[in-house]
Formats: sequence, C-alpha cells, structure tokens
Amino acid sequence: MEGFLHALYEYAQEQHVPSYLETWEYRRATCDLEEDWASFRSTLTAEQEQRLKALLNRERNAACLEDQAIFSCGLSMGVGLGRL
Repeated sequence: MEGFLHALYEYAQEQHVPSYLETWEYRRATCDLEEDWASFRSTLTAEQEQRLKALLNRERNAACLEDQAIFSCGLSMGVGLGRL
C-alpha cells in the first residue's frame, strides 16, 4: 500500500498540483519571495550560506513528509466517503 500511495502522490505532484498553482497570487508571492531571498543571501558569508542551505534542506524534507501525510489523509478520507 505504501508504494501505491507514493506513486499516487508523485503523480498528483507532477500532473495536478501545478495547475492549481497557476494563479496570479501564487506567481506574485513566489516572485517576491525569490527576490527577497536573493537580497538576503547577498549579505551572507560563505559559511553562513552553507549553514542556511543545510537548514533549508532539512526544512524542505520535513515539509515533504508533511505534504505526503496530508495527501495520505485526504486520500483516506476520500476513499471513506466513497464507501458511503
């Protein structure tokens, strides 16, 4: 079952999530965020940049696990509702 959930999650991420994020608000938020990160990173030393990258990678990994858990819960609820 775990493999099936992983495959479904990957499919949703690749095929469906981008269409939900094709909004003006999302594009503006990410554009502004990228500019702010670039400005912030230009003030860091090489060591600080390495530490920041490591922390951001850990944060991304945790966020990915959270996304997978949310997806699994949503799928489980959908299956449960489908049985009604």
